[in-house]
Amino acid sequence: MSKSTEDRKLAAARNLVLATLRGRIDRYAGGEVDRFVKRLLTVKDRQMRALALVRRMGRMDAHLSYAIFEGLVMRAARRNSRAQEVLLDLTTTRPLVVALGYQPVRRIYELATRRGRPEVARMLLSPESPAMREVSSTFLAKQNHAMPDISLGWRKTHARKTDRLKLDRLLFDKNPMVIRLLLDNPRIVERDVVRIAAMRPTNPENLVEVFRHPKWVRQYRVKVALACNPYCPIDIALSCVPHMMRPHLQYICSNAKIAESVREAAAGLLEARRLPIEAAEELPVHHVSEQGTIVRELDGDRHEVALDLDGIAAELEDWMAG
Repeated sequence: MSKSTEDRKLAAARNLVLATLRGRIDRYAGGEVDRFVKRLLTVKDRQMRALALVRRMGRMDAHLSYAIFEGLVMRAARRNSRAQEVLLDLTTTRPLVVALGYQPVRRIYELATRRGRPEVARMLLSPESPAMREVSSTFLAKQNHAMPDISLGWRKTHARKTDRLKLDRLLFDKNPMVIRLLLDNPRIVERDVVRIAAMRPTNPENLVEVFRHPKWVRQYRVKVALACNPYCPIDIALSCVPHMMRPHLQYICSNAKIAESVREAAAGLLEARRLPIEAAEELPVHHVSEQGTIVRELDGDRHEVALDLDGIAAELEDWMAG
């Protein structure tokens, strides 16, 4: 038997083994994803968790990485709080194409496309939104119109201090280093962070700083402001969208200024939430009904509170107007 014939037989045997293993991955992926997420969340530090997640996925076969990634995205869409948190962690390690490598990301994207999972494929596309491409160097050069004569060094110093008037002016700063210091300042409150996250036009790197902050990204209103900001990187907006309640998803779908892929993700979630939740993973006591009302169930009694959709839209517009 010639060497070339042996090589072909070995390659065929290897492909058969891989196909068998990948079939088992597809069959048992659900339970493994749940165990994977549970183990990962034992690491309390978010940055360490994100690093561990990327390192593990980087060592996996692309098929297994896809199974993990798909599991996170689909569970996050079904409001699984653990999956939502880990998906946020994964997105902090951005761009994924650098963290995981171009070839693995391309194979994951191809698998998602072949299997008809656009919600997974979107997470691997370019994070640059159309609005981000409109941000000019001239705009970024005017770093703070509220403090035009103050140097970067002094603005960073003031960002650590307690003067409320100066802190209010620093909310308009376009330098991510200043914003990072502001976010750590104990005098800054959620309302301030929402203004930073909703401001437009803005430096997209400022929004990255908000997203990466372990305290502020946990706040629902902050995630809403990021998801609804046209200047937010698409991967960050997409990882925030699964956290949205129905009225905010409806707002995203109807706002033509938001990137198309983010609107598509919101529309997909709205459609998915009209269907029964598989295995009733996390049926919340409070949820949103088809009619746009908050439903609260207590001791078997059902109570509905009407949502003011116009008011929510107006509030979002106020945030985004800065």
